[in-house]
This record gives sequence, C-alpha cells and structure tokens, in this order.
Amino acid sequence: MGSLAGVRTRWAAIGAACAVALGAGGLGVVQAVVSSGERSVFVPVSPVRVLDTRDSTEIANGTRRLVVEGQITLADGSSSVVVPSAASAVAINVTATSTRRNGGYGFVTVFPCVSDGDGVPNASSLNFETGVDIANALSVSTSANGSICMYVYGTADLIVDVAGYYVDHDHDDRYYTEAEVDAALAAKADTTDVMAELADKADREDLYSPIGSTPVTVDDDGEYTSIAIGTNGFPIISAYKRVGGDLQVAACLDAVCSASTLTTVDSSGDTGLYTSIAIGTNGHPVISYYDLTNGDLRVAACLDAVCSAATKTTVDSPGNTGRYSSIAIGKNGFPVIAYEDYTNGALRVAACGSFDCGESTLTTVESTGFTGSHTSLAIGLDGFPVIAYHEFSTMDLRLATCLDISCSTSTRQTIDGSNSVGWDISLAIGANGFPIVAYYDLASADLRLAACTNQTCSLNTVTVIDATARYPAIAIGWSGLPIIAYSDQARQAMRVRVCNNSTCSTSMTSIVDSGVSTRNTSIAIGANGFPVISYYGQSNGELRVAVPWWVVGGR
Repeated sequence: MGSLAGVRTRWAAIGAACAVALGAGGLGVVQAVVSSGERSVFVPVSPVRVLDTRDSTEIANGTRRLVVEGQITLADGSSSVVVPSAASAVAINVTATSTRRNGGYGFVTVFPCVSDGDGVPNASSLNFETGVDIANALSVSTSANGSICMYVYGTADLIVDVAGYYVDHDHDDRYYTEAEVDAALAAKADTTDVMAELADKADREDLYSPIGSTPVTVDDDGEYTSIAIGTNGFPIISAYKRVGGDLQVAACLDAVCSASTLTTVDSSGDTGLYTSIAIGTNGHPVISYYDLTNGDLRVAACLDAVCSAATKTTVDSPGNTGRYSSIAIGKNGFPVIAYEDYTNGALRVAACGSFDCGESTLTTVESTGFTGSHTSLAIGLDGFPVIAYHEFSTMDLRLATCLDISCSTSTRQTIDGSNSVGWDISLAIGANGFPIVAYYDLASADLRLAACTNQTCSLNTVTVIDATARYPAIAIGWSGLPIIAYSDQARQAMRVRVCNNSTCSTSMTSIVDSGVSTRNTSIAIGANGFPVISYYGQSNGELRVAVPWWVVGGR
C-alpha cells in the first residue's frame, strides 16, 4: 500500500483546537481554524502526587478508592485543590511497585467509582510481573462524587500522580476535509517507507526460540518437584526426598539456580509427596503436600521468602486424602488447594481462611465413579479456581470451573473422553482467559494439549504435541502463548516446546537436558520472561533445573 489518499480521515481538535500531522522528525502540531461547538478541554497541571501506599498498606486482591476532585489530601499529608469539582475526567500516571503476581497474573484496573465496593470492569489498565516496577499514563472518567477506584489483582503498592484534567468547555473548532488531510500527509510523510516498515514488523515472529540450556543438579535427591518464582526473581522449588521421606525446599540464589539454599521443611514421617508451591501475597511460599504416613493433606506456610522455617498444618485427614495436591492463591489472597480423596474416590477443594490454612472450608467437588487424580488447579480471571483432573472410572479428562472461592458450586465438563486420557495433567489460564490443559494419553502414549475456547471448556481444540512424551508442565509466556516442558520418553530427554499459536498447532522445540530419564516436571516464567523448569532426574534420583537459552525470532 503506497498511498493513504483513499483513507477517509478526520482530525478533531481538543482544547486549543489542534490536529496531528506526520512530519519528517515525527509528530507535529497543525493549528486548526475555528467553528463552534461544546467540547472537553484538557487542562495540564504540574504533576502532583495524590497517593503513595508505600507509606501505608499495599493493596492485595482488593480495591482502593481515591478522591481526586475538590479539596483533597495529597500523598504528603497536605490539602489542596488539584482537580476542580467540575472536571469530567482526570489524567494520571499510575506506578505499581513491590509487585507480586497472583498465580500467573498481576494487574491493576483503574475505573470511575462511587465506593470501593463497585463492580470491577473486565479490563486491565496496567499489567505487572513479580518484583518489576511498572508505570502507565491513563485518562479516567471521574464519578459523581469525584473519585476513581484502583483494583489490584495480586499485590502491589500504588503511586498516583495527577498530570491534568478534562472539563467541558464551549469553544470553537473545526474538522479538516479529506482533501486537506491527504495533502498534509503527502507533503509530510513518505507513506511507502512507513508501510514498508510496518510490513517488516508484521512479518517478524517475535516469539521465543529455544536454542539449548545448561541443566544443573540442585540436590542429589528430589522427586515430585514444584517451582515458583520468589519475590527476589529467583526460583524456589519444593520436592520430596525419597531417602528419609522429607519435604524439602530449595531457594535458588540466582536466576539459573547454579547455587541454592536447601531446607528440610517437614520430616515427620514419610511426608512431602505430590508437592505444589505458590507465592503468597505476603511474598512467602506456601506448599501443599501429601503425608503418606498418616494419609493426610498438609500445608507448610513459610515464615520468610526462602522458607527457612514454616508453620505446618494438617488440612484434611478423613482417611487417605491429599494425593495430587495443586495449590494457588485465590481471590481473597489465601491458598486454595485441589486434591484427591482416595478413600472416597473424590475430587476435593480446601479453601483456606488464612495464609497458613489453620482454618479452611473443605468441599467435595465430584465423587461420581472414582475421580480426582492428577489434579491441576489455576485461578481464573474471575478469581475463582479452575481444576483439571482425571476421571478414573471412565478414563476421561475433566474440568471443574468453580463459581465461588470454595468451589461449593461448579460447572463440570469432560474435555477429552477419547480413551484412556487425562494423566499427568498441567493446567494454565491463557491470555484469552480460557483454560489450556496439557496431559498424557495413556492409550496412545502421546502428549496432548486441549485449548479451551470458552470458560467452561465445553468447546476446545485438542492437539497432539508429541507422540512419545509425558509429564508435561505448562505456563503462559510473555508472548501470551503456551510454553510446555515435558519428558521425551523415547529419547531420554527433557524438552521444551514454545507454541506459535494458542492451540500449539505449530511450535518450536528444543532439548534442554539429554541422556537422562525424567519425570515430575514443573515450570514457571522467570522475572526475565524466560521459563525455568524443575524436574526429577530418574536415572540418578536428582532434583534438576534447566533454564533454556533463548533468542527472539527476527532479532
């Protein structure tokens, strides 16, 4: 496309009635002649800080209302009128700091509100990673009482600076005609060059491309691994020590875990199987696991960021329960755990009422047949649990979409009932808000991916990822697409596959550890945007970590 002459473009003015035109040096301002009409005008002010929660309490999975119009209290404690009561909107800069994601997501939504109990729009104003400061400039309509609200999913301190406001103003402006716009563009921009540059950008696949890794042995004993990224940006891993039967935590001292601090968290019998780790809103790890000696579900709530000590709680003990535990941090900021009640052949959920799960609500989600094994839990965009699990009596892969935090009500759906499917399950929530499930097909001995196209997964696309693989772990990369680590059974290797689309019908793959039989894979996305993979090296009984080397396509 070499010309913009056929594009119907109209420039409307705001405030002093101006229009934007392309110039050789970038963006310029063209003065418009006037007509009449009522418009909103932007009034800039010298930036004024109106909120800084670093001096008070950070926001964790909640809403903070901020009055911005009229006489208000500023962040330094003084009072002033920054934005008049007649304003219709405010221009602000919002910074999120001391951030911690809730599961795979962290975001701030800014919206007009009358109270902090107003409904939160299904939109994000600012997305954040754990431990990474980020800012965004916004224009937000104000409510009838002159306030805006900021909802945080995850945990963050918020800093808000006012840069200006909008008020209704009766003034003159006019529109440029199509001919005038075309003439201005023709004189100021070489559209052929512009379009060539855009085409070049569109043709590039700026996706991660794995080219290898240097795996490290973290400990000479470590099965049932689970990995998360701590508040320092380094991996932290829970694992079961086969010799001694203990729950152990490895707190990595760098991003690739070349060195780590090992802590035995629970050694009360044969315990620590089926571990699952998450980072709480306080920045401390919390771990669910199975106590084989007593047949219980247990939780270790770490007392610091590296889990040098922990409070241990028995959460459920009706017989033989707690296998295949999977933990995440719910909408209320407390852990929620899915697991198998083996005695009753049921899928159960424990919704904790405190960080250490000293109190919890226990719910039987499904008990038809013999169900609830190979569970994997994630938190949906509504803040409620989503659980993928294996139905043993029918050999199906199923999904429970919880309608509240304790999963007292849920929608349950068979995702794949083709044969003996739904083993070694790993679940994530995609960038579109829908579940994505990686799992093993026992009958065909292949690795599959089910990409849901609605929230309950009544509609989905199933893709065979690898014909000789199992023990998958899935995460959503910064590209918004799935990344899957898994054990290549035929080649005795750990592999990572980066999907090029949401269904992973095309992908890039690489071996990250070879010559070793692997299982119990877990994956997390590091602070640098690249995956970190923990797994059990079955050949030597080791706890291992691999961080792939990457390049970005086209760059």
